[in-house]
Amino acid sequence: MTTDGEVKIYAWSPDEFRAMLERNGFFVEKVVGKVVTMPLRIKKEVYLGREFSEDLFDKILQFELALCERQDALALAGHFQVIAYKP
Repeated sequence: MTTDGEVKIYAWSPDEFRAMLERNGFFVEKVVGKVVTMPLRIKKEVYLGREFSEDLFDKILQFELALCERQDALALAGHFQVIAYKP
């Protein structure tokens, strides 16, 4: 919180987070974007209120899995997860 009562929010980029972990002795195995397709802003009423085929959901899942590990798609993710360990 700042001195004038405002809350400062800062979101780390994947590269900044990776650098911080490596600087502190962690080995970064993988950075994964989580929920890449939902920020496409499909209205909740659309995807929850209708009956869709299992094939469509399978295709969306395959699309999500194809994007989640792409470094150039991390900005689309709602958040990211880093898999790291300290040797």
